[in-house]
Amino acid sequence: MRYLISILLCLATAGAASAQSGGGFGASGLPGVGEGPPPDIHSANRPGADPVRQSAPAWDANRDGIFTCDEWKQYATRIFISADLNRDGYVDAKEFDGIRRADPSFKNAELGYFDDNHDGRLARAEFVDKKSPLFARYDRNNDCRVTAEELRGGGGGDGPRARPTLGSDGGMGGSIGVPF
Repeated sequence: MRYLISILLCLATAGAASAQSGGGFGASGLPGVGEGPPPDIHSANRPGADPVRQSAPAWDANRDGIFTCDEWKQYATRIFISADLNRDGYVDAKEFDGIRRADPSFKNAELGYFDDNHDGRLARAEFVDKKSPLFARYDRNNDCRVTAEELRGGGGGDGPRARPTLGSDGGMGGSIGVPF
């Protein structure tokens, strides 16, 4: 299993490097994808940008540039399963480091934010059922879909919503422990 994860990480790194140089990847930087996400999503997800927006294309399963709650839950499930090293159905404090390394938006995440029953470990539902901060920030009409227009600051809803408070790098948890 670790061998497979290592290979996938190597391929992802090689793909990202190749995409930056234009090496055979579609506009989105993904192999076999002819059209990339709308330009505003692409530019918003460049290195050094907000980690919440930077990680969103990784969980856009159908690569349509619209980020849905279902896609988030599928992605979060994969992260949880890979972090649950002993396969007991829970992620403990030691295993939680795997979640921090899995995605830039979890870099400063704290187990306590997800641990609803305060037992010092996460059940899958505790992790997967938390909304991505992307929805707290950008889902202006609360339809569980973030569109390119919502990312640009337009979209539905009753006008601008207050931006959630995140960690110092925009990730979940941060030094203050309150992701949104």
